[in-house]
Amino acid sequence: MRDSPSFMDARSAYLPHEFPGFVDVAECALDDQLEQLQRQYAAASRATARAKFEVELLEQRDDINPNILAQAQRQRAAAETRSTQLLRAIHALEDRLEND
Repeated sequence: MRDSPSFMDARSAYLPHEFPGFVDVAECALDDQLEQLQRQYAAASRATARAKFEVELLEQRDDINPNILAQAQRQRAAAETRSTQLLRAIHALEDRLEND
């Protein structure tokens, strides 16, 4: 019984034979999570592009308070950081899905 495929999955973790759909549900949940991360990354990428454009416009003007420019630069950095973090999370989840 210990060698039965319903008892053990590919990673040798215990899977009760009463719940054979557990693996499929888990993979589906990971796919849904990946899709959600991809949507968040798309939104973060757009925010990064907008922030970059705003900083470039502000840098060209002479009548802008330095505090406003500094705030726009911080927002750009935060948007870039968010995009980078989401991209890393996407790659990690894709790797996990490939290795399962």
